[in-house]
Amino acid sequence: MSKIVGIDLGTTFSAIAILDDLGNPEVLSDPENNNRITRSAVYIGRDKAIVGDKAVDAAVTNRKNVIFEVKSEMENEVAWSAKEGAWIERKEKKDSKGYVPSQVSSLILSKLKDYTSGVKKVVVTVPAMFAEAARTATLDAAKLAKLDVELINEPTAAVLHYSNLPSSSVNGRVLIFDLGGGTFDITIANVKGKKVDVITSVGDKTLGGRRFDEEILKIIDKKYKKAKGKGIDKKDEKLFIIAERIKKILSAKDKATEIIEGSKGPHKIDISRKEFEDSIDTYVEKIKMLMEEALDRAKCKANNISQTLLVGGSTRMPIVNEIITKIMKKAPVKGVNVDEAVACGAAIYAGLQNKESLNSAQKKAISNVELNDVCNFYMGTFMVMIDQERNMGVEVNDIVIPRDTKLPCSITKNYTVISDGQKGIDCSVTQSEGEEKDREFVNVIANEPLELKNAKAGDPIEVTYSYDTNGKMHCVFQDMKSKKKHEINLKPIGSKDFKELKDNLDFDIE
Repeated sequence: MSKIVGIDLGTTFSAIAILDDLGNPEVLSDPENNNRITRSAVYIGRDKAIVGDKAVDAAVTNRKNVIFEVKSEMENEVAWSAKEGAWIERKEKKDSKGYVPSQVSSLILSKLKDYTSGVKKVVVTVPAMFAEAARTATLDAAKLAKLDVELINEPTAAVLHYSNLPSSSVNGRVLIFDLGGGTFDITIANVKGKKVDVITSVGDKTLGGRRFDEEILKIIDKKYKKAKGKGIDKKDEKLFIIAERIKKILSAKDKATEIIEGSKGPHKIDISRKEFEDSIDTYVEKIKMLMEEALDRAKCKANNISQTLLVGGSTRMPIVNEIITKIMKKAPVKGVNVDEAVACGAAIYAGLQNKESLNSAQKKAISNVELNDVCNFYMGTFMVMIDQERNMGVEVNDIVIPRDTKLPCSITKNYTVISDGQKGIDCSVTQSEGEEKDREFVNVIANEPLELKNAKAGDPIEVTYSYDTNGKMHCVFQDMKSKKKHEINLKPIGSKDFKELKDNLDFDIE
């Protein structure tokens, strides 16, 4: 029998969890070093790939072959160039130079699934604000790792874990504060027992612990340069690890001291907590703004939130507790391993998705679990509006499914043919974080034609978008006069050029 598995595919660290025989989530350790979280670093050699801390060690002598923060590139048309030691833009989709983000991520997933046997079906977590292209790339990565996959938003997975703890006191309207290594999400949900009803999510897919480490490196560089006359190499991953260690020390102490080995020899550097917190002030302000935005979107005030739940290693910083306490008027809830909450929640969701594979104890453990999520983006289509002042048509984006609409949903909007003899319409499907009209600010995730015959201006066109709880959207564009219609299924199923992705991934993985 295949195991029930959830994977937190993180920017800086990843984790895998299973449901044990009693239906409780259990994070698995790396058999080699017993670590429960695995660094999301990948070394790619001629015939082997190394994932985790050993990949960081390899960066000392082979920096251009080691890839960090691949998750940050998942929605981009880029490939890793070992020649340049950087992500480069792919000019064409068939440009096979280097390795694309989905290929690199597949190596991390392959490493994690080998922590146990019988892993076939998994739930993989993604940031709530991951765009369609990034979700598709994540699915590609799972398929490359020979996994049958479903996706769940990270903060949603985390609240599932919190609400399913044996002595859980999570109840009412809660705020999930998810600050990880590379992304930041806030989700507000109603929790009643083991029923989770998501209200809204906001976030920043570039804000996380890695950015804080960069600020510490800037402080080190400035102090080293002042003492030695020359700065440090801020791309040296070993220095990033030192910066990360300093950040962790400053979460417990007011000062951290490290010996920095630079090009001009060793130098002792002291960094105070105040220096560090001052350096990340811009990020702190962004976090505050997103908290206020989440409350506004949920149409509630801080005193309507019963609890703030912490997720992600970066929430251990004292400044996070201060921000939350100041805005929410109460301290956040502690008591779970914030590095593991997302993976544990993913394992619970995997159980919900694969009930036929559960034993009787597992079924009983999750029998009362219920999850209701929302659409995290505005889903729309292009239409032409008549500009009365200029007496001309202007193409604009029109919203069909508003953000935060409860799933599942089905919404129909009516449009008309513009002119006599019109040959067809573009069945365009758009995605945006904001309620955008300008096509320059939306992502076009589908654009297919519907032919018209003997069309007359004013003929009705009906557009229906149906979105289910598994992230599948079915779009129907119908000419109501002829009853001819065009259907688009938008469940992310991976790239059409998936075979091409498999061709150069024949590695032994360590």
